[in-house]
Amino acid sequence: MGRKIPAKKHRGVKDPLQQQAKRLQSLKGKINAPPKDPDEQPVPRSLMRLFGLQDAKTNDNKPANKKKHKRPALNDSRQSNTQGKNPISQMKKLPGESGRSFSLRINSAVKALHGSIDQDDYPVEMETEPDDIQGDRMEAQRRRRERKRARAGAAGDGEPPAPTRAQRLALKKQAKKQRETEALQEKREVVYERVGFGEVAHAPPALSFKHRKAPKDAGAPRPGRRDLLLSKLLDKSSSSSGAPARHKRALPAAERMRLERARQDAVDAYRKIKAQQTKNRTQ
Repeated sequence: MGRKIPAKKHRGVKDPLQQQAKRLQSLKGKINAPPKDPDEQPVPRSLMRLFGLQDAKTNDNKPANKKKHKRPALNDSRQSNTQGKNPISQMKKLPGESGRSFSLRINSAVKALHGSIDQDDYPVEMETEPDDIQGDRMEAQRRRRERKRARAGAAGDGEPPAPTRAQRLALKKQAKKQRETEALQEKREVVYERVGFGEVAHAPPALSFKHRKAPKDAGAPRPGRRDLLLSKLLDKSSSSSGAPARHKRALPAAERMRLERARQDAVDAYRKIKAQQTKNRTQ
């Protein structure tokens, strides 16, 4: 067996109610207690710090541990520019000057003010970035317009214009869709016949459907028009009774008995004919 692990010992107050009562008794004179003298109330420390900072600002009492950051001395040419007013803020738009020209003039002044002093070491020809990006964009737009006009002029002369990229993509999509439609149509035209195991087909299957322009007597007869065994008897009974047929319940009792006997005679005749056919088939 392993050793017994000792449990923690509770060294505090075992009665929480007694502990809470003792705590409230110690705070009784501090919580919600009115001031002893209403005219003498202690000033909060945060307010004292606020007034102390204000007094230090008025008396120029700066903290001793604050270090002054010394800026490097500038050259005479740049120092003379920065001592006075900002010359760029004093620049104004000249009469008849466009907004783009004014902005370019301001940019050149800013470059001259903040640019490097020794321009001889870095010639201007080595600058790789163009000064006027907007001018390059305008030049590219002008070239595109000229190409469009040239294509339109060639189309007016009688030659078909060259299709654009969007038109070529549209033609490719249309051709692909047409190929897919043709493949699907060919797949639908193919009819697969399912032949069971061991089934032998001696001849192609006969079509059972009937064309709408075919004669009425062609093909299998419809229900109600078949040549049944009792068709002659039914024709005779229908021809003998010229009056329209009525419901059995509406007929008198004698008529119903006569119809029942005729029905029974027809059933007996049908059974007799079927028995004769069965006898002839067995012989």
